[in-house]
Amino acid sequence: MPLAVLLYLACYIDRANIGNAKVLGLASALRLTSGQYNWALSIFFIGYVIFETPSNIILRRVSPRWYIPILTVLWGVVCALFATVKSAAGLLAIRFFLGIAEAGFLPGIVYWLSCWYPRTALGRRYAVLYSTVSLTGAFGGLLATAIHALDGTHGIAGWQWIFIVEGAITIGIGLIAAVFMSSYPETASFLSADEARVVLLANEADHAQKAGESFSATQIRSAFTDWRTWLWGSRTWPVILSLPSVVTGLGYTGTTTTLMACPPYALGFVIVLAAGWTADKYGRLFYHFVAAVVVTVVALIVLMTVETLVVRYIMFFFVMFMFIPVSISWKWLGSNVASANKRAAAMGIVFSLGNIGGAVSGQIYRAEWAPRYVQGHAINIGCYAVGLIAGAVLWWSYKTDNEKRDRAAVGADVKPSTHENMLGEDLGDHGDRHPSFRYYL
Repeated sequence: MPLAVLLYLACYIDRANIGNAKVLGLASALRLTSGQYNWALSIFFIGYVIFETPSNIILRRVSPRWYIPILTVLWGVVCALFATVKSAAGLLAIRFFLGIAEAGFLPGIVYWLSCWYPRTALGRRYAVLYSTVSLTGAFGGLLATAIHALDGTHGIAGWQWIFIVEGAITIGIGLIAAVFMSSYPETASFLSADEARVVLLANEADHAQKAGESFSATQIRSAFTDWRTWLWGSRTWPVILSLPSVVTGLGYTGTTTTLMACPPYALGFVIVLAAGWTADKYGRLFYHFVAAVVVTVVALIVLMTVETLVVRYIMFFFVMFMFIPVSISWKWLGSNVASANKRAAAMGIVFSLGNIGGAVSGQIYRAEWAPRYVQGHAINIGCYAVGLIAGAVLWWSYKTDNEKRDRAAVGADVKPSTHENMLGEDLGDHGDRHPSFRYYL
């Protein structure tokens, strides 16, 4: 788990550092227009949309121990090469390749963690992982400001140093991961035989996951033919991709902008961890999801209507509730797709479709729309509305399927919405459609 967090920390810093670099000299050095910068944000996610699904299928064929560290080193190299960019066209090209290099990481690491923990323990792990996003929002700004102090050293601008240093750090983390990462519990060198057996039995009892499941094209295809996969993918989240740029719209400039973006992200870090803990303890994932979306939407509405700087800045703290639906959705999806093959493919599809929102988000927070960003916030609210509807349909379908299976289990003492003891069960190609499987609500 610590290694996963470290990798994701590097991933998100390298993805988002363009926001800090922009306000610290990138935009002026490359003479970027607001439109060119927005396309630099969007084109990154096109790489994600293209490669996330095939990457997760590849991950079922190769060892995560080598695949994920190799991806990490590759995107670290690409990040460092940002320092060589001399034009807007070059920036667009290298952002696209950074997206390709990073694309396989997040769906891969989320899938990988789902192979290690039972469903009742995934919420805290995904919360710890995703809280890294808010932590990088706070830490990334401080790090970028510190690195920018190298401005002019060896004739290299401060914004270039940001990419060089952060890329080099990522390469180092990738090499460390290649040494210490383990693919699955049954091959983990740091677990004793008894410890590995406990982990494997816990996962088998919870969702019938067997050690060493072989690659199955049939189960991979089942992810593409399951209507729930596509409904999950319809929940697209265009978020505030570059908070420093939005804070600029409040009247702050330079290093003050990056520092002012830190406190809201720090709150996001805390609330994501709290939501993960309560999701594991009490379940009720849909309720967690709805509550966080409602808070986020209310904050966006206030941002659309109020011009007072203090009030608008306070609302950014409430906007940080946007992180909770994402981590909750990881747990909810990972808990309700049975068989390692189908789960890997389904996660790849859902992440690919979801990152269409990332491509959109680069276009909806334009500089000329500052400071209220009415259009961008309105699009976000619309996407959250679609997400609420899709979430409600998913919750209802899981609930009714559990009830049907309970009624069909003649003489079985089964309670809806609880995981079963499925030791010895072979779900085969049926996966989560098997009568013995119960969806996690």
